[in-house]
Amino acid sequence: MKKQLLFCLLVLFSFSSIAQLSDLRYFIRFTDKNNSPYSVSTPSAYLSARAIQRRVNQNIAITLQDLPVNPQYIDSLIAHGATVFNPSKWFNGITISVADSATLNDVMSLSFVQSVSHVWRKGGNGKNKFETVSPFPLSQQRLVQTEQTQSYSYGLGYNQIHLMHGEYLHDLGFHGEGMIISLLDAGFYDIQNNYVFDSLFADSRVLGTRDFVGGDTTVYDASSHGGEVLSCIASNIPDSLIGTAPKASFYLLMSEDEAHENIIEEYNWATAAEYADSAGTDVISSSLGYTTFDNFIFQGDTVPNPNNHTYNDMNGHTCPSSIAADIAVSKGILVLTSAGNSGGDIWHYISAPSDGDSVLSIAAVMWNGFHAGFSSYGPSSDGDVKPNVAAQGEATIVSYPGGVIAGGSGTSFACPVLAGSATCLWQAHPSATSMEVHNAIQESANYFTAPNDSLGYGIPDFELAHQLLLGLEEHSITQSSLIVFPNPVSDEIRFLLNSQKHGTITVELYDEIGKEILSEEKNSDGIHSMVLSEKQSLSKGIYFLKVKEDDKFFVQRVVKIE
Repeated sequence: MKKQLLFCLLVLFSFSSIAQLSDLRYFIRFTDKNNSPYSVSTPSAYLSARAIQRRVNQNIAITLQDLPVNPQYIDSLIAHGATVFNPSKWFNGITISVADSATLNDVMSLSFVQSVSHVWRKGGNGKNKFETVSPFPLSQQRLVQTEQTQSYSYGLGYNQIHLMHGEYLHDLGFHGEGMIISLLDAGFYDIQNNYVFDSLFADSRVLGTRDFVGGDTTVYDASSHGGEVLSCIASNIPDSLIGTAPKASFYLLMSEDEAHENIIEEYNWATAAEYADSAGTDVISSSLGYTTFDNFIFQGDTVPNPNNHTYNDMNGHTCPSSIAADIAVSKGILVLTSAGNSGGDIWHYISAPSDGDSVLSIAAVMWNGFHAGFSSYGPSSDGDVKPNVAAQGEATIVSYPGGVIAGGSGTSFACPVLAGSATCLWQAHPSATSMEVHNAIQESANYFTAPNDSLGYGIPDFELAHQLLLGLEEHSITQSSLIVFPNPVSDEIRFLLNSQKHGTITVELYDEIGKEILSEEKNSDGIHSMVLSEKQSLSKGIYFLKVKEDDKFFVQRVVKIE
Protein backbone atom coordinates (compact mmCIF):
# COMPACT_ATOMS: atom_id res chain seq x y z
CA MET A 1 0.00 0.00 0.00
CA LYS A 2 2.90 2.39 0.68
CA LYS A 3 4.00 1.91 -2.92
CA GLN A 4 0.49 2.71 -4.13
CA LEU A 5 0.26 5.87 -2.03
CA LEU A 6 3.70 7.01 -3.17
CA PHE A 7 2.60 6.61 -6.78
CA CYS A 8 -0.54 8.55 -5.96
CA LEU A 9 1.51 11.42 -4.54
CA LEU A 10 3.74 11.43 -7.61
CA VAL A 11 0.67 11.69 -9.81
CA LEU A 12 -0.64 14.60 -7.79
CA PHE A 13 2.72 16.36 -7.84
CA SER A 14 2.98 15.94 -11.61
CA PHE A 15 -0.47 17.23 -12.49
CA SER A 16 -1.91 19.32 -9.67
CA SER A 17 -0.26 22.47 -10.96
CA ILE A 18 -1.36 21.72 -14.52
CA ALA A 19 -5.05 21.04 -13.89
CA GLN A 20 -7.59 20.56 -11.14
CA LEU A 21 -8.09 16.94 -10.08
CA SER A 22 -11.63 17.12 -11.45
CA ASP A 23 -10.02 17.68 -14.88
CA LEU A 24 -8.15 14.37 -14.61
CA ARG A 25 -9.22 10.77 -14.90
CA TYR A 26 -7.63 7.62 -13.58
CA PHE A 27 -7.92 3.94 -14.29
CA ILE A 28 -8.38 1.97 -11.08
CA ARG A 29 -7.37 -1.70 -11.29
CA PHE A 30 -8.91 -4.09 -8.78
CA THR A 31 -7.19 -6.98 -7.05
CA ASP A 32 -9.81 -9.66 -7.73
CA LYS A 33 -13.42 -10.53 -8.56
CA ASN A 34 -14.12 -12.19 -5.23
CA ASN A 35 -17.69 -12.46 -3.92
CA SER A 36 -19.07 -11.42 -7.28
CA PRO A 37 -22.79 -11.99 -7.93
CA TYR A 38 -21.74 -13.36 -11.33
CA SER A 39 -20.55 -16.88 -12.06
CA VAL A 40 -18.93 -18.73 -14.95
CA SER A 41 -21.71 -21.30 -14.61
CA THR A 42 -24.43 -18.75 -15.46
CA PRO A 43 -22.99 -16.78 -18.40
CA SER A 44 -26.42 -15.70 -19.67
CA ALA A 45 -26.37 -13.06 -16.93
CA TYR A 46 -23.62 -11.12 -18.73
CA LEU A 47 -23.23 -12.63 -22.22
CA SER A 48 -25.82 -12.77 -24.99
CA ALA A 49 -26.92 -16.13 -26.33
CA ARG A 50 -24.99 -15.34 -29.51
CA ALA A 51 -21.79 -14.60 -27.57
CA ILE A 52 -22.13 -17.88 -25.69
CA GLN A 53 -22.76 -19.79 -28.91
CA ARG A 54 -19.65 -18.25 -30.51
CA ARG A 55 -17.61 -19.69 -27.65
CA VAL A 56 -19.30 -23.08 -27.96
CA ASN A 57 -18.69 -23.16 -31.72
CA GLN A 58 -14.97 -22.51 -31.23
CA ASN A 59 -14.51 -24.56 -28.07
CA ILE A 60 -13.68 -21.48 -25.99
CA ALA A 61 -14.16 -21.74 -22.23
CA ILE A 62 -15.91 -19.08 -20.19
CA THR A 63 -13.52 -17.91 -17.46
CA LEU A 64 -13.23 -15.38 -14.64
CA GLN A 65 -12.02 -12.89 -17.23
CA ASP A 66 -15.54 -12.88 -18.70
CA LEU A 67 -17.15 -11.89 -15.40
CA PRO A 68 -18.13 -8.21 -15.06
CA VAL A 69 -16.33 -6.06 -12.53
CA ASN A 70 -17.66 -6.68 -9.03
CA PRO A 71 -20.52 -4.15 -8.65
CA GLN A 72 -19.84 -3.95 -4.91
CA TYR A 73 -16.41 -2.49 -5.67
CA ILE A 74 -17.95 0.11 -7.97
CA ASP A 75 -20.54 1.05 -5.35
CA SER A 76 -17.78 1.49 -2.79
CA LEU A 77 -15.87 3.86 -5.08
CA ILE A 78 -19.01 5.94 -5.53
CA ALA A 79 -19.61 5.96 -1.78
CA HIS A 80 -16.10 7.35 -1.29
CA GLY A 81 -16.81 10.27 -3.65
CA ALA A 82 -15.49 9.01 -7.00
CA THR A 83 -17.33 9.55 -10.26
CA VAL A 84 -17.21 6.35 -12.29
CA PHE A 85 -17.17 5.87 -16.05
CA ASN A 86 -16.43 2.76 -18.13
CA PRO A 87 -15.82 -0.48 -16.21
CA SER A 88 -13.56 -3.04 -17.91
CA LYS A 89 -14.04 -6.70 -17.06
CA TRP A 90 -10.99 -7.78 -19.09
CA PHE A 91 -8.73 -5.36 -17.21
CA ASN A 92 -10.76 -5.77 -13.99
CA GLY A 93 -10.98 -2.06 -13.31
CA ILE A 94 -12.81 1.18 -13.98
CA THR A 95 -12.12 4.75 -15.02
CA ILE A 96 -12.88 7.38 -12.38
CA SER A 97 -12.52 11.06 -11.60
CA VAL A 98 -12.26 12.64 -8.16
CA ALA A 99 -12.77 16.14 -6.82
CA ASP A 100 -9.68 16.36 -4.61
CA SER A 101 -6.60 14.57 -3.34
CA ALA A 102 -8.35 13.43 -0.16
CA THR A 103 -10.89 11.50 -2.22
CA LEU A 104 -8.16 9.94 -4.32
CA ASN A 105 -6.30 8.89 -1.16
CA ASP A 106 -9.51 7.35 0.19
CA VAL A 107 -9.93 5.37 -3.01
CA MET A 108 -6.33 4.22 -2.92
CA SER A 109 -6.72 2.99 0.65
CA LEU A 110 -9.46 0.52 -0.27
CA SER A 111 -8.32 -3.06 0.16
CA PHE A 112 -9.54 -4.19 -3.28
CA VAL A 113 -7.71 -1.43 -5.21
CA GLN A 114 -4.50 -2.74 -6.73
CA SER A 115 -3.18 0.28 -8.67
CA VAL A 116 -4.03 3.65 -10.19
CA SER A 117 -2.95 5.07 -13.54
CA HIS A 118 -3.47 8.58 -14.87
CA VAL A 119 -5.23 8.23 -18.24
CA TRP A 120 -6.82 11.57 -19.17
CA ARG A 121 -6.42 15.30 -18.83
CA LYS A 122 -9.03 17.82 -19.92
CA GLY A 123 -7.90 19.90 -22.86
CA GLY A 124 -4.55 19.30 -24.52
CA ASN A 125 -3.11 20.50 -27.78
CA GLY A 126 -5.12 18.19 -30.05
CA LYS A 127 -3.85 15.98 -32.83
CA ASN A 128 -4.63 15.07 -36.42
CA LYS A 129 -6.47 11.92 -35.47
CA PHE A 130 -6.96 10.12 -38.73
CA GLU A 131 -4.67 11.79 -41.26
CA THR A 132 -6.89 10.85 -44.16
CA VAL A 133 -6.56 12.88 -47.31
CA SER A 134 -9.42 15.33 -47.78
CA PRO A 135 -12.12 14.29 -50.23
CA PHE A 136 -11.15 15.07 -53.78
CA PRO A 137 -13.28 15.19 -56.92
CA LEU A 138 -13.58 11.97 -58.85
CA SER A 139 -12.34 13.82 -61.94
CA GLN A 140 -8.96 14.22 -60.23
CA GLN A 141 -8.32 10.55 -59.58
CA ARG A 142 -7.72 7.54 -61.75
CA LEU A 143 -11.07 5.92 -62.37
CA VAL A 144 -11.65 2.30 -63.20
CA GLN A 145 -14.41 1.21 -65.50
CA THR A 146 -17.72 0.51 -63.81
CA GLU A 147 -18.14 -3.25 -63.68
CA GLN A 148 -21.25 -5.44 -63.56
CA THR A 149 -20.86 -8.89 -62.00
CA GLN A 150 -23.38 -11.58 -61.27
CA SER A 151 -24.30 -9.89 -57.99
CA TYR A 152 -23.81 -6.16 -58.29
CA SER A 153 -22.93 -3.24 -60.48
CA TYR A 154 -20.23 -1.85 -58.20
CA GLY A 155 -19.83 1.57 -59.73
CA LEU A 156 -16.60 3.37 -58.99
CA GLY A 157 -15.96 1.12 -55.99
CA TYR A 158 -15.28 -1.92 -58.18
CA ASN A 159 -11.49 -1.76 -58.06
CA GLN A 160 -11.23 -1.85 -54.26
CA ILE A 161 -13.16 -5.13 -54.04
CA HIS A 162 -11.82 -6.64 -57.25
CA LEU A 163 -8.22 -6.17 -56.10
CA MET A 164 -8.98 -8.87 -53.50
CA HIS A 165 -11.45 -10.84 -55.65
CA GLY A 166 -14.05 -10.11 -53.00
CA GLU A 167 -16.77 -10.05 -55.63
CA TYR A 168 -16.24 -13.81 -55.98
CA LEU A 169 -17.89 -14.31 -52.57
CA HIS A 170 -20.79 -12.04 -53.53
CA ASP A 171 -21.34 -14.10 -56.68
CA LEU A 172 -21.50 -17.23 -54.52
CA GLY A 173 -24.31 -15.61 -52.54
CA PHE A 174 -22.39 -14.32 -49.51
CA HIS A 175 -23.02 -10.63 -48.83
CA GLY A 176 -22.75 -10.59 -45.02
CA GLU A 177 -26.26 -11.82 -44.21
CA GLY A 178 -26.57 -12.89 -40.59
CA MET A 179 -23.08 -11.66 -39.68
CA ILE A 180 -22.43 -8.94 -37.09
CA ILE A 181 -19.64 -6.38 -37.41
CA SER A 182 -18.78 -3.90 -34.66
CA LEU A 183 -17.13 -0.69 -35.78
CA LEU A 184 -15.06 1.11 -33.13
CA ASP A 185 -14.62 4.71 -34.21
CA ALA A 186 -15.01 8.39 -33.37
CA GLY A 187 -18.62 8.90 -34.43
CA PHE A 188 -21.06 8.32 -37.26
CA TYR A 189 -22.27 11.80 -38.09
CA ASP A 190 -25.71 11.99 -39.72
CA ILE A 191 -25.47 8.58 -41.37
CA GLN A 192 -29.17 7.98 -40.82
CA ASN A 193 -29.75 10.72 -43.42
CA ASN A 194 -27.20 9.44 -45.96
CA TYR A 195 -28.91 7.64 -48.82
CA VAL A 196 -26.08 5.12 -49.27
CA PHE A 197 -27.26 3.56 -45.98
CA ASP A 198 -30.96 3.49 -46.88
CA SER A 199 -31.14 -0.31 -46.98
CA LEU A 200 -29.07 -0.60 -43.79
CA PHE A 201 -31.67 1.31 -41.80
CA ALA A 202 -34.68 0.02 -43.74
CA ASP A 203 -33.66 -3.53 -42.82
CA SER A 204 -32.95 -2.55 -39.17
CA ARG A 205 -29.39 -3.82 -39.43
CA VAL A 206 -27.95 -1.24 -37.05
CA LEU A 207 -28.39 -3.43 -33.99
CA GLY A 208 -27.15 -0.92 -31.45
CA THR A 209 -25.05 2.17 -30.77
CA ARG A 210 -23.09 3.30 -27.76
CA ASP A 211 -20.85 6.24 -26.85
CA PHE A 212 -17.97 5.25 -24.58
CA VAL A 213 -16.45 8.74 -24.67
CA GLY A 214 -19.14 11.02 -23.29
CA GLY A 215 -21.86 8.55 -22.41
CA ASP A 216 -24.33 10.30 -24.72
CA THR A 217 -27.34 8.50 -26.11
CA THR A 218 -26.33 8.96 -29.75
CA VAL A 219 -23.29 8.45 -31.93
CA TYR A 220 -24.78 10.34 -34.87
CA ASP A 221 -23.76 13.87 -33.87
CA ALA A 222 -19.99 13.45 -33.56
CA SER A 223 -17.21 12.78 -36.09
CA SER A 224 -18.03 11.78 -39.67
CA HIS A 225 -15.04 9.42 -39.78
CA GLY A 226 -17.00 6.36 -38.68
CA GLY A 227 -19.63 6.93 -41.35
CA GLU A 228 -16.98 7.13 -44.04
CA VAL A 229 -15.50 3.88 -42.75
CA LEU A 230 -18.95 2.26 -42.62
CA SER A 231 -19.61 3.20 -46.26
CA CYS A 232 -16.71 0.97 -47.35
CA ILE A 233 -18.64 -2.03 -46.00
CA ALA A 234 -22.36 -1.19 -45.92
CA SER A 235 -23.07 1.07 -48.92
CA ASN A 236 -25.63 -0.43 -51.26
CA ILE A 237 -26.25 1.87 -54.21
CA PRO A 238 -25.93 0.06 -57.57
CA ASP A 239 -23.79 1.82 -60.18
CA SER A 240 -22.41 4.16 -57.48
CA LEU A 241 -20.96 2.34 -54.47
CA ILE A 242 -21.43 -1.18 -53.17
CA GLY A 243 -19.67 -2.07 -49.94
CA THR A 244 -17.77 -5.28 -49.37
CA ALA A 245 -20.43 -6.71 -47.01
CA PRO A 246 -23.56 -4.75 -47.94
CA LYS A 247 -26.01 -6.99 -46.04
CA ALA A 248 -24.16 -7.38 -42.74
CA SER A 249 -25.51 -6.06 -39.44
CA PHE A 250 -23.65 -3.59 -37.23
CA TYR A 251 -22.98 -2.25 -33.78
CA LEU A 252 -21.69 1.32 -34.05
CA LEU A 253 -19.47 2.04 -31.05
CA MET A 254 -17.85 5.38 -30.31
CA SER A 255 -14.62 4.94 -28.35
CA GLU A 256 -12.57 7.80 -29.79
CA ASP A 257 -12.46 11.46 -28.74
CA GLU A 258 -11.76 13.08 -32.10
CA ALA A 259 -10.67 16.42 -30.64
CA HIS A 260 -7.86 15.07 -28.46
CA GLU A 261 -5.57 12.11 -27.96
CA ASN A 262 -5.17 10.53 -24.52
CA ILE A 263 -4.49 6.99 -23.43
CA ILE A 264 -7.99 6.84 -21.94
CA GLU A 265 -9.15 6.14 -25.49
CA GLU A 266 -7.33 2.82 -25.38
CA TYR A 267 -9.32 1.93 -22.28
CA ASN A 268 -12.46 3.12 -24.05
CA TRP A 269 -11.47 0.82 -26.93
CA ALA A 270 -11.23 -2.10 -24.51
CA THR A 271 -14.67 -1.50 -23.00
CA ALA A 272 -16.17 -1.08 -26.47
CA ALA A 273 -14.61 -4.39 -27.54
CA GLU A 274 -16.03 -6.01 -24.40
CA TYR A 275 -19.46 -4.68 -25.31
CA ALA A 276 -19.07 -6.03 -28.84
CA ASP A 277 -18.09 -9.42 -27.46
CA SER A 278 -21.02 -9.58 -25.05
CA ALA A 279 -23.45 -8.59 -27.81
CA GLY A 280 -22.37 -11.48 -30.01
CA THR A 281 -20.16 -9.73 -32.55
CA ASP A 282 -18.37 -11.81 -35.18
CA VAL A 283 -15.95 -9.18 -36.53
CA ILE A 284 -14.42 -6.01 -35.08
CA SER A 285 -13.15 -3.45 -37.56
CA SER A 286 -11.30 -0.52 -36.03
CA SER A 287 -9.75 2.33 -38.00
CA LEU A 288 -8.03 3.81 -34.95
CA GLY A 289 -4.41 3.82 -33.84
CA TYR A 290 -2.34 5.00 -30.88
CA THR A 291 1.30 6.03 -30.67
CA THR A 292 1.83 9.33 -28.85
CA PHE A 293 -0.62 11.59 -27.06
CA ASP A 294 -1.43 15.26 -26.57
CA ASN A 295 1.28 17.34 -24.95
CA PHE A 296 0.63 19.35 -21.81
CA ILE A 297 1.28 23.07 -21.46
CA PHE A 298 2.95 23.76 -18.10
CA GLN A 299 4.01 27.31 -17.18
CA GLY A 300 4.18 28.16 -20.87
CA ASP A 301 6.32 25.14 -21.79
CA THR A 302 5.26 22.06 -23.74
CA VAL A 303 5.47 18.93 -21.61
CA PRO A 304 5.44 15.51 -23.32
CA ASN A 305 2.62 13.23 -22.25
CA PRO A 306 4.01 10.63 -19.82
CA ASN A 307 1.80 7.96 -21.42
CA ASN A 308 3.46 8.28 -24.85
CA HIS A 309 4.29 4.95 -26.48
CA THR A 310 7.64 4.09 -27.98
CA TYR A 311 8.30 1.68 -30.82
CA ASN A 312 9.43 -0.84 -28.21
CA ASP A 313 5.87 -0.79 -26.87
CA MET A 314 4.60 -2.10 -30.23
CA ASN A 315 5.12 -5.69 -29.10
CA GLY A 316 1.51 -6.84 -28.79
CA HIS A 317 1.42 -7.01 -25.01
CA THR A 318 2.15 -3.50 -23.68
CA CYS A 319 -0.41 -1.03 -25.07
CA PRO A 320 -3.86 -1.36 -23.45
CA SER A 321 -5.72 -1.45 -26.78
CA SER A 322 -3.40 -4.15 -28.14
CA ILE A 323 -3.91 -6.31 -25.07
CA ALA A 324 -7.67 -5.86 -25.39
CA ALA A 325 -7.63 -6.66 -29.11
CA ASP A 326 -5.84 -9.95 -28.51
CA ILE A 327 -8.29 -10.79 -25.72
CA ALA A 328 -11.15 -10.14 -28.15
CA VAL A 329 -9.59 -12.65 -30.57
CA SER A 330 -9.31 -15.15 -27.73
CA LYS A 331 -13.09 -14.86 -27.35
CA GLY A 332 -13.54 -15.99 -30.95
CA ILE A 333 -13.84 -12.60 -32.66
CA LEU A 334 -12.02 -11.76 -35.89
CA VAL A 335 -10.29 -8.41 -35.21
CA LEU A 336 -9.03 -6.13 -37.99
CA THR A 337 -7.33 -2.77 -37.38
CA SER A 338 -5.75 -0.14 -39.58
CA ALA A 339 -1.94 -0.24 -39.57
CA GLY A 340 -1.58 3.55 -39.39
CA ASN A 341 -0.68 6.43 -41.68
CA SER A 342 2.85 7.15 -40.45
CA GLY A 343 4.82 5.62 -43.32
CA GLY A 344 6.25 9.00 -44.27
CA ASP A 345 6.69 10.32 -40.73
CA ILE A 346 9.45 10.13 -38.16
CA TRP A 347 7.47 7.48 -36.27
CA HIS A 348 7.26 5.36 -39.45
CA TYR A 349 5.86 2.26 -37.71
CA ILE A 350 2.49 0.66 -37.06
CA SER A 351 0.33 1.88 -34.20
CA ALA A 352 -1.54 0.08 -31.41
CA PRO A 353 -3.67 -2.03 -31.45
CA SER A 354 -2.43 -3.28 -34.84
CA ASP A 355 0.65 -4.75 -33.11
CA GLY A 356 -1.56 -7.31 -31.37
CA ASP A 357 -0.25 -10.82 -31.95
CA SER A 358 -3.59 -12.18 -33.19
CA VAL A 359 -4.87 -9.01 -34.86
CA LEU A 360 -5.07 -8.58 -38.64
CA SER A 361 -3.26 -5.29 -39.21
CA ILE A 362 -4.25 -3.77 -42.55
CA ALA A 363 -1.87 -1.77 -44.74
CA ALA A 364 -2.93 0.47 -47.63
CA VAL A 365 -2.13 0.02 -51.30
CA MET A 366 -2.85 2.15 -54.34
CA TRP A 367 -5.37 1.13 -57.01
CA ASN A 368 -2.67 -0.94 -58.73
CA GLY A 369 -1.69 -2.93 -55.63
CA PHE A 370 1.53 -1.07 -54.80
CA HIS A 371 2.26 0.24 -51.32
CA ALA A 372 0.72 3.64 -50.54
CA GLY A 373 3.47 5.93 -49.26
CA PHE A 374 1.61 6.97 -46.10
CA SER A 375 0.92 3.40 -44.94
CA SER A 376 2.85 2.49 -41.79
CA TYR A 377 5.60 -0.11 -41.69
CA GLY A 378 6.31 -3.10 -39.50
CA PRO A 379 7.46 -5.32 -38.06
CA SER A 380 6.20 -5.27 -34.50
CA SER A 381 9.03 -4.54 -32.08
CA ASP A 382 9.16 -8.22 -31.12
CA GLY A 383 9.54 -9.29 -34.75
CA ASP A 384 6.04 -10.35 -35.81
CA VAL A 385 5.06 -9.78 -39.44
CA LYS A 386 3.19 -6.49 -39.44
CA PRO A 387 1.17 -5.26 -41.19
CA ASN A 388 -0.46 -8.63 -41.85
CA VAL A 389 -2.24 -7.97 -45.15
CA ALA A 390 -3.27 -5.04 -47.35
CA ALA A 391 -6.22 -3.54 -49.22
CA GLN A 392 -6.86 -0.43 -51.28
CA GLY A 393 -6.47 2.61 -49.06
CA GLU A 394 -5.42 5.27 -51.56
CA ALA A 395 -8.12 6.78 -53.76
CA THR A 396 -10.64 4.53 -52.03
CA ILE A 397 -14.22 5.38 -52.97
CA VAL A 398 -16.21 6.29 -49.85
CA SER A 399 -19.32 8.23 -48.93
CA TYR A 400 -19.02 11.50 -47.04
CA PRO A 401 -21.79 13.33 -45.14
CA GLY A 402 -24.69 14.29 -47.33
CA GLY A 403 -24.17 11.28 -49.56
CA VAL A 404 -21.18 12.74 -51.40
CA ILE A 405 -19.30 9.87 -53.05
CA ALA A 406 -15.66 10.75 -53.56
CA GLY A 407 -12.14 9.49 -53.12
CA GLY A 408 -10.22 9.46 -49.88
CA SER A 409 -7.05 7.89 -48.58
CA GLY A 410 -5.85 6.28 -45.38
CA THR A 411 -5.46 2.88 -43.81
CA SER A 412 -8.74 3.90 -42.16
CA PHE A 413 -10.41 2.88 -45.42
CA ALA A 414 -8.22 -0.11 -46.29
CA CYS A 415 -9.26 -1.79 -43.03
CA PRO A 416 -13.06 -1.79 -43.56
CA VAL A 417 -12.71 -2.64 -47.27
CA LEU A 418 -10.94 -5.84 -46.24
CA ALA A 419 -13.08 -6.41 -43.13
CA GLY A 420 -16.24 -6.62 -45.21
CA SER A 421 -14.82 -9.32 -47.46
CA ALA A 422 -13.46 -11.17 -44.43
CA THR A 423 -16.99 -11.13 -43.00
CA CYS A 424 -18.41 -12.65 -46.20
CA LEU A 425 -15.68 -15.29 -46.12
CA TRP A 426 -16.62 -16.31 -42.58
CA GLN A 427 -20.28 -16.33 -43.57
CA ALA A 428 -19.37 -18.88 -46.24
CA HIS A 429 -17.63 -21.06 -43.61
CA PRO A 430 -19.65 -20.78 -40.40
CA SER A 431 -17.93 -23.79 -38.81
CA ALA A 432 -14.48 -22.18 -39.10
CA THR A 433 -12.85 -20.52 -36.10
CA SER A 434 -11.84 -16.87 -36.20
CA MET A 435 -8.17 -17.85 -36.38
CA GLU A 436 -8.83 -20.26 -39.24
CA VAL A 437 -10.40 -17.38 -41.15
CA HIS A 438 -7.48 -15.16 -40.12
CA ASN A 439 -4.95 -17.72 -41.38
CA ALA A 440 -6.78 -18.39 -44.65
CA ILE A 441 -6.76 -14.67 -45.44
CA GLN A 442 -3.01 -14.48 -44.81
CA GLU A 443 -2.21 -17.66 -46.72
CA SER A 444 -4.17 -16.45 -49.74
CA ALA A 445 -2.16 -13.24 -50.01
CA ASN A 446 0.27 -12.63 -52.85
CA TYR A 447 3.42 -12.31 -50.69
CA PHE A 448 2.62 -15.17 -48.31
CA THR A 449 5.87 -17.00 -49.01
CA ALA A 450 7.96 -13.81 -48.76
CA PRO A 451 6.31 -11.25 -46.46
CA ASN A 452 7.75 -7.76 -46.12
CA ASP A 453 7.56 -4.83 -43.71
CA SER A 454 5.34 -2.63 -45.90
CA LEU A 455 2.50 -4.98 -46.91
CA GLY A 456 3.13 -8.03 -44.74
CA TYR A 457 1.76 -11.07 -46.54
CA GLY A 458 0.27 -8.83 -49.20
CA ILE A 459 -3.16 -8.52 -50.78
CA PRO A 460 -5.50 -11.43 -50.01
CA ASP A 461 -7.27 -13.37 -52.73
CA PHE A 462 -10.68 -14.24 -51.31
CA GLU A 463 -11.30 -16.85 -53.96
CA LEU A 464 -8.21 -18.71 -52.78
CA ALA A 465 -9.07 -18.10 -49.12
CA HIS A 466 -12.46 -19.68 -49.76
CA GLN A 467 -10.83 -22.73 -51.32
CA LEU A 468 -8.37 -23.01 -48.45
CA LEU A 469 -11.21 -23.08 -45.94
CA LEU A 470 -13.09 -25.62 -48.05
CA GLY A 471 -10.07 -27.85 -47.64
CA LEU A 472 -10.37 -27.61 -43.86
CA GLU A 473 -13.89 -29.01 -43.98
CA GLU A 474 -13.44 -32.78 -44.02
CA HIS A 475 -16.69 -33.46 -45.80
CA SER A 476 -15.49 -31.47 -48.81
CA ILE A 477 -12.29 -33.48 -49.34
CA THR A 478 -13.54 -36.56 -51.17
CA GLN A 479 -10.97 -36.51 -53.92
CA SER A 480 -8.23 -34.32 -55.32
CA SER A 481 -9.31 -31.24 -57.25
CA LEU A 482 -7.46 -28.54 -59.17
CA ILE A 483 -8.57 -24.93 -59.16
CA VAL A 484 -6.91 -22.14 -61.16
CA PHE A 485 -7.50 -18.55 -60.07
CA PRO A 486 -7.95 -15.98 -61.22
CA ASN A 487 -8.76 -17.24 -64.68
CA PRO A 488 -8.13 -15.55 -67.14
CA VAL A 489 -4.55 -14.95 -65.97
CA SER A 490 -2.18 -12.10 -66.68
CA ASP A 491 1.49 -12.45 -65.76
CA GLU A 492 1.31 -15.42 -63.41
CA ILE A 493 -0.61 -18.64 -62.96
CA ARG A 494 -1.88 -19.54 -59.50
CA PHE A 495 -3.57 -22.77 -58.55
CA LEU A 496 -4.77 -24.76 -55.59
CA LEU A 497 -4.61 -28.54 -55.36
CA ASN A 498 -6.96 -29.94 -52.73
CA SER A 499 -5.55 -33.32 -51.79
CA GLN A 500 -5.44 -35.78 -48.95
CA LYS A 501 -2.07 -37.07 -50.15
CA HIS A 502 1.44 -35.88 -49.38
CA GLY A 503 4.43 -36.10 -51.69
CA THR A 504 5.60 -34.80 -55.04
CA ILE A 505 3.41 -33.44 -57.80
CA THR A 506 4.39 -32.65 -61.37
CA VAL A 507 3.15 -29.42 -62.90
CA GLU A 508 3.05 -29.02 -66.68
CA LEU A 509 1.80 -26.23 -68.92
CA TYR A 510 0.80 -26.84 -72.55
CA ASP A 511 -0.27 -24.49 -75.30
CA GLU A 512 -3.44 -24.92 -77.35
CA ILE A 513 -1.88 -27.37 -79.82
CA GLY A 514 -0.34 -29.55 -77.09
CA LYS A 515 3.23 -28.20 -77.04
CA GLU A 516 4.80 -28.35 -73.58
CA ILE A 517 5.72 -24.89 -72.29
CA LEU A 518 7.16 -25.87 -68.91
CA SER A 519 7.41 -28.77 -66.49
CA GLU A 520 8.29 -28.63 -62.81
CA GLU A 521 8.16 -30.89 -59.78
CA LYS A 522 6.80 -29.48 -56.53
CA ASN A 523 6.32 -30.78 -53.04
CA SER A 524 2.67 -31.10 -52.16
CA ASP A 525 1.52 -31.17 -48.55
CA GLY A 526 -2.22 -31.75 -48.59
CA ILE A 527 -3.84 -28.43 -49.40
CA HIS A 528 -1.35 -26.80 -51.68
CA SER A 529 -1.03 -23.52 -53.52
CA MET A 530 1.79 -22.01 -55.50
CA VAL A 531 2.72 -19.32 -57.93
CA LEU A 532 4.38 -20.43 -61.15
CA SER A 533 6.87 -17.94 -62.51
CA GLU A 534 6.76 -17.94 -66.31
CA LYS A 535 9.77 -19.65 -67.82
CA GLN A 536 9.09 -17.67 -70.96
CA SER A 537 6.70 -15.00 -72.05
CA LEU A 538 3.22 -16.30 -72.75
CA SER A 539 1.28 -14.70 -75.55
CA LYS A 540 -2.46 -14.17 -75.48
CA GLY A 541 -4.34 -17.42 -75.95
CA ILE A 542 -5.53 -20.74 -74.51
CA TYR A 543 -3.28 -23.00 -72.38
CA PHE A 544 -3.76 -26.13 -70.30
CA LEU A 545 -2.38 -26.68 -66.80
CA LYS A 546 -1.80 -30.34 -65.97
CA VAL A 547 -0.97 -31.54 -62.46
CA LYS A 548 0.08 -35.17 -61.89
CA GLU A 549 -0.36 -36.80 -58.49
CA ASP A 550 0.70 -40.46 -58.26
CA ASP A 551 -1.26 -42.27 -60.96
CA LYS A 552 -3.84 -39.50 -61.35
CA PHE A 553 -3.71 -36.25 -63.22
CA PHE A 554 -5.90 -33.14 -63.33
CA VAL A 555 -6.20 -30.58 -66.11
CA GLN A 556 -7.60 -27.05 -66.11
CA ARG A 557 -8.02 -24.75 -69.12
CA VAL A 558 -6.20 -21.44 -68.66
CA VAL A 559 -6.89 -18.26 -70.61
CA LYS A 560 -3.97 -15.83 -71.00
CA ILE A 561 -4.96 -12.20 -71.50
CA GLU A 562 -2.88 -9.23 -72.56
